[in-house]
Amino acid sequence: MQFTQYFRWFALAALVLLSLISCKKTEEEEDTPDSMSGTIVFDVPYYVLKGETVTMSASGIFFPQEPSYRWFISGVYTDSLSRRTVTVKFPDSIGVFTVTAQAFASDFYSSSTSQIVTTIDTAWGSSLTGLKRSENEIVDERDGHVYGYVTAGDLDWFSQNLSWQGAGVPFRSSPATASLFGSFYTWNEAMSGNVCPEGWRVPAQEDWESLATVLNGGVRLPFVDNWAGLGVKASADAYMNEDRMWPYSPDNTHTNDIGWNALPLGYTFTNTRDFSGLNSYGCWWSATEKDDAQAFYRYIWYDQGDFPMAYTNKDDMRACVRCVRTHQQSL
Repeated sequence: MQFTQYFRWFALAALVLLSLISCKKTEEEEDTPDSMSGTIVFDVPYYVLKGETVTMSASGIFFPQEPSYRWFISGVYTDSLSRRTVTVKFPDSIGVFTVTAQAFASDFYSSSTSQIVTTIDTAWGSSLTGLKRSENEIVDERDGHVYGYVTAGDLDWFSQNLSWQGAGVPFRSSPATASLFGSFYTWNEAMSGNVCPEGWRVPAQEDWESLATVLNGGVRLPFVDNWAGLGVKASADAYMNEDRMWPYSPDNTHTNDIGWNALPLGYTFTNTRDFSGLNSYGCWWSATEKDDAQAFYRYIWYDQGDFPMAYTNKDDMRACVRCVRTHQQSL
């Protein structure tokens, strides 16, 4: 009995010793760096104004607990910046730059994350070209933003997307894009108190039908219709920083007949993490509901000449808004 107990203790001690030996690195293994745990994240807009100053701070690595950070910014700095938080002034010119944050620590492999940042100029005809500029403009008294508008029949229509920042989110969550592209709203945001300036509204079914009649040469089309060929007449052959926005398609030549200036900015969802359909779709809300949970919107696809309608849940998707009003002849 004593021998059995002695043997058990001996076996246990041997296992502990074996475990310690197996966990000990060989000399070759000791020279091999460990991998960091976590993923570097930093907050920088995808689009910034040319000459804009941006502060960025890196985080996300949790092992080792206190790594060092350095930054590499192509075309801005020829050397790295070694600190967690940096303030960077982007060039006073239009361009594309790669921002890389790298974490490093002794005895660890370094870890890095990169993001492309595009500088833009919001002055008319600078970054965004190919649009028809309207002779008519209004100023939104809430924020001073100036909108062009065109008259179609007995209605005045914005010739650009609404960019009021009291609701919605700008494209790719980059504030610099708001004045060029407008913002993206859920239907409930768009209809809650009306996001349009005073005297303007989100277009309802009858407003859209009126626009279709003008684009269709005076021939009325119903709201629930594909509006064959009207996507060609409503969309602009626009360029962003000299890159064509609508891909070429023989089925949509973007004649932009009345200067409605439709752009393919896509859509996003409530969480705004993913912006989809850029360079493929343009989407605009209608004030018209399908039922209590869903509402209509109209869209243009790059490879089709139509201007169809569709519907979705009111808070699932974010789309653009064009404001409309009864034509003001005195203005």
